[in-house]
Amino acid sequence: MKRILSTLKEKWPEYFFEILVLIIGIYGAFELANYGENRSKRQAEIEILKGCKTELVTDLAEINFNMNELRKSQQALNLIIEVLENDGSYHDSLAFHFNYTLLPMHFVHSTSSFETAKSRGLDIISNTDIRSKLIAVYDSQYDFFLKAESEELAEVQYNMRHILPGRFESGWNYSGKHSFEGKMVPLDFESLKTDQDYSYFIKTQRNRTHSYIGFFYENLRKSVESMIQDLEVELKRIDR
Repeated sequence: MKRILSTLKEKWPEYFFEILVLIIGIYGAFELANYGENRSKRQAEIEILKGCKTELVTDLAEINFNMNELRKSQQALNLIIEVLENDGSYHDSLAFHFNYTLLPMHFVHSTSSFETAKSRGLDIISNTDIRSKLIAVYDSQYDFFLKAESEELAEVQYNMRHILPGRFESGWNYSGKHSFEGKMVPLDFESLKTDQDYSYFIKTQRNRTHSYIGFFYENLRKSVESMIQDLEVELKRIDR
């Protein structure tokens, strides 16, 4: 025992140094592994946020296109109402406007990057403010809009089946590849002036289109634009 104590007394600096080196090595390996894991997680976060931004930019283009088409519909509805209420005469250009009275407008969008984040755990998005805003856009704003769109499309389908038949030669005459341009020819234009059912339909459709653009689409557009800007700022902060 005395020999062991004597050896320890003589060589404790050497043993201490070896233990210290061992501790530092273990700690360094742990920190290196932790650094690699954090780096990998940060890279995954960056890719997800970039994906969300790319998809939102595409969605915004879709929103602007749809709003533009709906504004054409709004103009067409106002023009037709004015012509019918002021006993106007039929001319061929009205067929173009009649064709814009009902638009089967779908918001084609993507949520794949956000779904990827959800599958990996939303805490992969380190900025809690960005995380909350993405949830608000995808799980709240998009869901709210799509429910309104579903109701609007159901109304379009109903009117296509029950209002247009017997009043027009045919419907769904969309000839444009990237728009709803086309012609819808009335069977008896003069009778539309005193047709109460058609009058109710077209005025209601004008009102619905006005609120659809001004409330549902406009709020969706603002949310997406704001989210894109927030993501641009966040990516500049973390992607260095």
